[in-house]
Amino acid sequence: MDGAARILRRYTGASILIAVFLLIVNYIILGTFVFKGMNEGSSPVHVTQTVAEGLHKNDTSYTLEPNAQDWLQKSQAWAMLITNDGKVVWEQAIPDQLPRAYSLAEVAQFSRNYLQDYPVFVWENEMGLVVVGYPKDSLAKYQFHFPISWISDLPYRLLALLFGNILLAALLSLFIGSRLIRAIRPLISGIHALSEDQHTHVEAKGMFSGIAKSINHASSLLQEKNALLKARDEARSNWIAGISHDIRTPLSMVLGYASELEESNAVPYEQQQKASIIRKQGEKLRSLVSDLNLVSMLEYEMQPIHTKPIRLSTLARQIVTDFLNNDLAETFTIELDVTTEQCFVMGDEKLLGRAITNLVQNSIVHNPSGCHIHVQTTLSANQRNALLIITDNGKGIEQSMLPDLVELPYSSKRKSPSHNGHGLGLPMVARIAAAHHGRLLLSSDTGKGMTAELCFPLSS
Repeated sequence: MDGAARILRRYTGASILIAVFLLIVNYIILGTFVFKGMNEGSSPVHVTQTVAEGLHKNDTSYTLEPNAQDWLQKSQAWAMLITNDGKVVWEQAIPDQLPRAYSLAEVAQFSRNYLQDYPVFVWENEMGLVVVGYPKDSLAKYQFHFPISWISDLPYRLLALLFGNILLAALLSLFIGSRLIRAIRPLISGIHALSEDQHTHVEAKGMFSGIAKSINHASSLLQEKNALLKARDEARSNWIAGISHDIRTPLSMVLGYASELEESNAVPYEQQQKASIIRKQGEKLRSLVSDLNLVSMLEYEMQPIHTKPIRLSTLARQIVTDFLNNDLAETFTIELDVTTEQCFVMGDEKLLGRAITNLVQNSIVHNPSGCHIHVQTTLSANQRNALLIITDNGKGIEQSMLPDLVELPYSSKRKSPSHNGHGLGLPMVARIAAAHHGRLLLSSDTGKGMTAELCFPLSS
């Protein structure tokens, strides 16, 4: 929460600064427009003053200096001199419709605004009141003085100002966004590294320093936990390997004595049968211990893998032949289908043979009434993977139960515990496939048999 509050405070502060900056920029631009409009061309006050100062009386006549006349002509203005009694005693280009005498009230009225729609300006000198008038609709005379052309352009200027504000706001947003992205990018990289279980360190600076410290702390905790888990897994695997080794010697003695008793003619037949049962159960126990040890080594990536180029079709032929030569029940038939002889993979021959054997054995064990087993070696559609597919037409299994088949017995990931056998066969196959950078795919449904597909990268 502290990190979020800090980010919010900084973001709010940056927003306020941007708003103030935009307001200042708008005032500057608007003031520039106003000042430029007020001073566009010759200032009317300046022209009026120049005329008043350039007007002189010579006996009964009046003369205007050339400089003042030029200003009147440039401004297209006219001028007149009104004496204290309200009479016009001098004029310059004055319109014909204007009167030549004015009352005090009329002078007071037009001195502030207009004289018959002519914008006029006045200046006092010793001879009277100098009045300078401009053409109609040439000036807007309010508190300030603007040319009509400037007033007519004002909507366009305001529109331009609006678009300028939008553009400036967009540029500022892009600038702030780029700074924000640069600040967030290391955080994103750190989070991705955490998701991939990699150690990461994010430099703690700026508004996201709190989050960076949290990511670094989480990374350290994960590394510590991973180290503890690895040590625990190694200890568990070593314990299982040690137990397996310790069981092997007494179990071998039990199997040896049971075999002697089973084959001894001096032992009664009933005792021979009991010895046979002991031997068979002992062999199952030895197989279970061996499977448990192998799965444990594969699970914790401690099983050594001796790879070499292996032709899957040759390995499949050997395993199918072994099943056919080991008194396979007549209710089971095995068919080998070699689509291509070019299915080469880099793998451990012993482990791959164990995986294929487990798949065939799985079809036999779970279909006691018999089934047809189809073993096929082929290439994938993209010609990049070698496939070994084992299909049976047995009773199959519900699709919802398929994910459980590759999980270890009593694993928290299983939806239901294993009921048939010790449940190490298919989990072992899945881990052998993973150790060879491959995968095991299962498909089945009740009454529709089972298909197991081993997919491995094709060896070049």
